Amino acid sequence: MRVLIADDHALFRQGLRSLLETIDDLEVVGEAEDGHATVEMAASLKPDLILMDIAMPGFDGLEATRRLKDICPDTKILILTMHADHPFVRQALKAGVSGYIFKGAPFNELQAALDSIRHDSPYLSPALLGPLLNDYRNLTPDEKVYDKYKELSLREREIFELFAQGFGRRKIAESLFISPKTVDRHKRNIKNKLNVTSDLEMQEIASMLKLI
Repeated sequence: MRVLIADDHALFRQGLRSLLETIDDLEVVGEAEDGHATVEMAASLKPDLILMDIAMPGFDGLEATRRLKDICPDTKILILTMHADHPFVRQALKAGVSGYIFKGAPFNELQAALDSIRHDSPYLSPALLGPLLNDYRNLTPDEKVYDKYKELSLREREIFELFAQGFGRRKIAESLFISPKTVDRHKRNIKNKLNVTSDLEMQEIASMLKLI
């Protein structure tokens, strides 16, 4: 996994690089100190993953994420930040990040996030799950998603439930004897029906529906 670190604090970048370089099969290919540099370096280096801070000069990590989804659609983004405010989390999910964890997390949680993303499964910090689920439970009845879930086809439900169990696209394809591209097509249909844009939002809904 080729990783780009995006953070405006040089000491933090250097410390994070030192930790990441202890992980087998992982290479840090660059460091960026602001949103502009992140987008430019990602466009040039095409990393597999960007460890992205939110608060950076120029434009922030969320805007960088939105731009990169058009420029480098195959590059995954893991938000690594101090911001626990729900508006930031929601915006990150809408932007299509593959994970969200806090800088105060232990290194083994970062390793777990990297391993999950490496296997095409999103990662959300356990510290966020409770508050986000409470948000969903407090929605008014017409905003709840259960009725939308019932609109999924049988095959879409199978894929959604395997996804909820932590299966990546390749494992889902193998389990159902279909191609990964077919899995991707069904996931796009699922997101459209559930009115979400990211895998992490799908994961939240799966938690609310008690599929995991």
